[in-house]
Amino acid sequence: MEFLIAGGFVVTVAACAAVAVLVPVGTPRVVAMAAVAGAYAAWSRSPLAASATVLMVWCFTTGFLVNTAGELTLTRPDMLRFGVFAAAAFAGSMVARSLVTLSTAARRRPDVPRQARGHTERTVPKVGART
Repeated sequence: MEFLIAGGFVVTVAACAAVAVLVPVGTPRVVAMAAVAGAYAAWSRSPLAASATVLMVWCFTTGFLVNTAGELTLTRPDMLRFGVFAAAAFAGSMVARSLVTLSTAARRRPDVPRQARGHTERTVPKVGART
């Protein structure tokens, strides 16, 4: 688990550096970092790692991408931004969870009879039955 949280930190720092260089100032930077939070939450499939990553994404985005002086603020737009990051991580987690559920259901394939999946039925004679 601790590797997932540390991985979230590394991904957040790398994404923040890339976004600072490649994405114009303003809302596109927030959208890019929200995508990072959602993608990492989907990849890690860990609610704790996703939550820690959301907090790190918010800190780095607020401190370096929005307030370029490296200062954290707690204004209404900052809290709204935190909500956007949390929603993106939640959506990423739900997408990953549903994909895992779908792939598991596809492997089970309950609609196909057991014989078609390679299972052979052994018949055991009933006690007292004449053969």
